[in-house]
Amino acid sequence: MNKKITATLPDGTKKEYDVILTFKNDTNNKDYIAYTDNTYDKEDKIRIYAAVYNPDTLEFLGEPETQEEWAEIYKLLDKVLSDK
Repeated sequence: MNKKITATLPDGTKKEYDVILTFKNDTNNKDYIAYTDNTYDKEDKIRIYAAVYNPDTLEFLGEPETQEEWAEIYKLLDKVLSDK
């Protein structure tokens, strides 16, 4: 994880994240990004976030909306994280 993105939070502060993966889903023609701030939840699991985004501007366009979108993201995350 050496690619980074910076997001502006609702309160106006900027936060840096490590990019885990990016991909385009040819079925729905959307681009996705999965990223982390390297913090852990109560169960000691790393927090990972996902969004639909514009790869040219790095603008976040919203969250994945369907179970199919999330299933594809989870499948790719499992593959990427198990390869490390």
